[in-house]
Amino acid sequence: LQIPDVKESIQALNNWYENVSQSKLNLFYRAKGTVKRWEQHIINYFKTRITNGFAEGLNNKIKLIKRIGYGVPKVENLKRRVFLSLLSI
Repeated sequence: LQIPDVKESIQALNNWYENVSQSKLNLFYRAKGTVKRWEQHIINYFKTRITNGFAEGLNNKIKLIKRIGYGVPKVENLKRRVFLSLLSI
């Protein structure tokens, strides 16, 4: 779904809220609360078209390296591994 501007994004969110309210599905009520809490950030995307996807990708890669290196006795070695892995980006 491509939404071209802020006004339409707000309308789409309001329509989604209404559909969730009518659905009577409890899991969607929780999701609705989460979306409402983050609503301004969601709308900001439609203003700027900027995301933090790159930073999130880096965080995921670092978490993966930490899991792979579980039990590494020296933090300095873990730092080196992270930096070496990020050189390819």
